[in-house]
Amino acid sequence: MLQKVLNDLVKFEGLSKKIYQCPAGKLTIGYGRNLEDNGVSKKEAELMLLFDIDNIINQLDRKVNFWKMQPVNARIVLVQMAFQLGIGGLLQFKKFLTALQKNDLVTAKKEMFDSKWAKQTPNRVQYLAEYLDQMNEPDDKKIWNKDINRLKNFLYNLL
Repeated sequence: MLQKVLNDLVKFEGLSKKIYQCPAGKLTIGYGRNLEDNGVSKKEAELMLLFDIDNIINQLDRKVNFWKMQPVNARIVLVQMAFQLGIGGLLQFKKFLTALQKNDLVTAKKEMFDSKWAKQTPNRVQYLAEYLDQMNEPDDKKIWNKDINRLKNFLYNLL
């Protein structure tokens, strides 16, 4: 019975991956999800965030070939920057990326602060720059890889 309801709603609502205004004038997404009246729950928002993180990791794999060779703290900074700025925005930080690849933290942090991004979100940039300084702490890539694999398995088991 639930499958019938699901199939009918998918058929008649159709899928929209972008927000649109439905005939009733409400902002809607997905299969007729009324965002104005229903919004999203905390669990739904967390699930979207996990999918977004997975997407960022996949983009970093394709666009920043050295990122997985970085210490874990640098990888965390790269994921957070790519999340906030988009992968295209991160890639505009050419001097930062070059410095990071060379493990030149002084220049990498200088490039972080010398940006429009730092003026817009100074507390976040300060936090990430300080986190980058912790790169000399013990680095357990096995834990990182295990966490990434758990995330991917969780997400793909939902599909």
